[in-house]
Amino acid sequence: MCATSMLLLCATLARADPSSRYFVGDFIGNDATVENYLSVSGGVDRAQNFESLYLEKTISPNSSFSLFVGYQRLEQEGELTTASGFTNLGLAWKRALISIPRHEFVFSISPTLELPVGDRSVGSESHPRAGGDLLFQKGFGDLPDSLRMLQPFGVEGDAGWESKVTGARDDLISADLELEYSLHYLDANVFAGFVPYALRDLTPHLDFDYAQYLSAHRNSSAPDFELTPAIAWLNSTFEINLGVQVALNRASSGTGAVALVWLLGVSYDQLMPALGWMPCR
Repeated sequence: MCATSMLLLCATLARADPSSRYFVGDFIGNDATVENYLSVSGGVDRAQNFESLYLEKTISPNSSFSLFVGYQRLEQEGELTTASGFTNLGLAWKRALISIPRHEFVFSISPTLELPVGDRSVGSESHPRAGGDLLFQKGFGDLPDSLRMLQPFGVEGDAGWESKVTGARDDLISADLELEYSLHYLDANVFAGFVPYALRDLTPHLDFDYAQYLSAHRNSSAPDFELTPAIAWLNSTFEINLGVQVALNRASSGTGAVALVWLLGVSYDQLMPALGWMPCR
């Protein structure tokens, strides 16, 4: 009886406290989680190649500050570089409003500001922009055991809006939705030893992106739709993400029907715990 009770207790604890799930985030590195994170990402298509730097620093257990800057090289027919330079500097504050660990759910807001310090030759805005994002992530580890093969699924995304602060007004609206399947979660919580060791840190995912400019006169540009099948290798410290971005309509194919995108990221406080220091608690 005692042994049976201990087995039941262990099973209950295992269900209540499953192994951590690692969410992929977007191809900048931003997601709903507040964290200490650094990423270098980029891509290449028919008309350009580009790199970017994203740095996020926690300032309290539920909030962080981040910056983003990119570098672009515009090309003609894939050979001749016609212009190159830095993009504008993006600043953001993120606040986690809802966090329910037992349901693997996080909802955050992120006011943003873009400063016009980039090169005009690569199309950087000449006016500051301000806006914000709503971000969420949800894992399905709380599904019943009858659906345990679906428990490694996770979904995350964001919806954003920004507008010029000065000059002729235009609004940019955007959204991203990502479906992912964690082989780490599958091996750790669903079928132990089922996934070969070399594949355990892989997370295949599919991203759907939407963006559209709206003018002050209620005229709109055509919506930009893109689909990105990708695969990420990630653990609690490092991330490598590779994908193929496919244009779904004419507006999104202006720079090429296909782009290769990549990301290298690190949770730097896992390497140096002192960098996890937070000024506000």
